Amino acid sequence: MGLRLIRMNKSPTPAHRWPAPLVCATAAAPPVGSVCATVWPTRSLQARSRWFDELYLWAEDFEPTPEQWSRIQLHGLEQGLAMLAREEAEHVGITLSLGTVQKFDEQIDALLSAHALVVHRLSVMLRGSVDQVRSTYRIRAFVEYLRAQQIPVGLRVTEARLAMELRAFGLIQPDFAKVLAPPAVKGVPWDNLAIEARVAGISEQWLIVAGLQTRSQVDCAVRAGIGFGQGSAVRPAQVPPPPRRRRAAAAA
Repeated sequence: MGLRLIRMNKSPTPAHRWPAPLVCATAAAPPVGSVCATVWPTRSLQARSRWFDELYLWAEDFEPTPEQWSRIQLHGLEQGLAMLAREEAEHVGITLSLGTVQKFDEQIDALLSAHALVVHRLSVMLRGSVDQVRSTYRIRAFVEYLRAQQIPVGLRVTEARLAMELRAFGLIQPDFAKVLAPPAVKGVPWDNLAIEARVAGISEQWLIVAGLQTRSQVDCAVRAGIGFGQGSAVRPAQVPPPPRRRRAAAAA
């Protein structure tokens, strides 16, 4: 679930939209705009298999406050768990920021507890600046809490190079990591990606490279030994299933 992308025009990506005030109402003035969600299939680049469907969210036509970003993330977690409960996906991936974990750990726990029968089919990617973490113990405890429920924990790399987030790798010790595809279509950047992953303590086979838009990029990722990919050259984005109550209302 990506949450630092703000689009000031309607995106061509297929998406489900909610009115922003419905999702991120806070004490502040309600935002004018939409919260959008799409599903990016995450597929193996080395075999014909699918891992999880990432529920990817963004803000459209407004810039959320930090608290509103957190509420968007909680909404994404709730929607992802609902997809699993309704058997609309085999496995769902979502993103939570370190700030959201620190501020809303009780709400996260309540959502996971309410869906105890399906949480093992959830994957959680953490993101954010380690410099802004108030308690590293709290983050580590949260990671262990997820793993105790058989929830794989990943790191969403937001820096230009994976090596720039070694502190985050050390704190979270992720089972996998997600990075954006290098802009180059061949050569050193792709080789460096695999090398930096191993330096960070994770096999390149457990890397997800997002933003694969061309067959050349996919071929580069395969040659570098990258395990998983996302993007239109792998599988196009899909509109997530709407809540059933909306379907019922539409049918009526």
